[in-house]
Amino acid sequence: MAKPMIKLNKPTKTNPLYNLSDSLVSDFTFDNFFEVFNNFIELKTLEGLAPRSIKDYINHMNYFKGYMEEQQRTYSIRSVEIDAFRSYIYYMTQEKQYKPCTINIRLRTLRAYLKWLYKENYLSEDFSSRIKLVKEPVDTILPLDNISVRKLLKQPDTSTYVGLRDLTIMVVMLDCGIRVGELVSLKVSDIDLKSKVINIRSEIAKSRTFRQVPLSSKSIKLLKEIRSIVCDSNTEYLFPSAYCNKLDTNQVIHNFRKYGQEAHINQRCTPHVLRHTFAVSFLKSGGDVFILQRILGHSTLEMTRRYVQLTSNDLIRKHKEVSHLDKLFK
Repeated sequence: MAKPMIKLNKPTKTNPLYNLSDSLVSDFTFDNFFEVFNNFIELKTLEGLAPRSIKDYINHMNYFKGYMEEQQRTYSIRSVEIDAFRSYIYYMTQEKQYKPCTINIRLRTLRAYLKWLYKENYLSEDFSSRIKLVKEPVDTILPLDNISVRKLLKQPDTSTYVGLRDLTIMVVMLDCGIRVGELVSLKVSDIDLKSKVINIRSEIAKSRTFRQVPLSSKSIKLLKEIRSIVCDSNTEYLFPSAYCNKLDTNQVIHNFRKYGQEAHINQRCTPHVLRHTFAVSFLKSGGDVFILQRILGHSTLEMTRRYVQLTSNDLIRKHKEVSHLDKLFK
């Protein structure tokens, strides 16, 4: 029989985590907690979790570990208990006053890991069910209006490769709402100029599911220009860095913010905001919400809804367009 790829240090009869009666006791310490986390990450990697998600898991756990060290809590003698996680929530909400979305992202990592520890019999209690997410406002990201979009698009210096690349990235995001993490991983072969679609491979998609997104003629024109430049260089990426390496997502975010400041736009200008801008524009132009869900790559319609922030004027205008009462009383 083939040996398992990963050896898990599960509690056994000879393991000190068990007492003489072979029942799990509450001496699974935080030393064990942080050590076994490596096994959890290895399994998630084998399951095909996106590299960015793996990186986020590790970073979020390091934040919690840093908190425990700051509080001078002794790993080796302190058993894993719910109070430690509740104290961490208090620390993030009251002392650091982090944004609710930041807190919940970190808590989701802890909850996923704690649930796994319980299922794998490292813990005798499922602490994940007792860690509640903090309430966070919905629909807080406002899209850019048309005036701001035009200002933003004028900022890149298209006489340089970086400027032309950044303009093309902006236009493509406004055209199809692709995620920045997916965009920087695109290869030249992923663009079908004839069919006017981007093929987002499952290995680069956040949902790990292949999808196609349509492109307009303006995007195609810019992509042809970019492709002609990239094909002369030694890289397979569609939007490489100036040194022909894979473009870093943080660099794209930095560039967008710089362009927004230079355009004097009093609003966040990030790839994520442009993704929201596409979603709102799509629906305001009469697009179907189910088609939008597929283009954005969302697994649920609720997630798509959170991307759309319509103003009161938008609602009034749309209501006027579809209202049937005027027809009844003609």
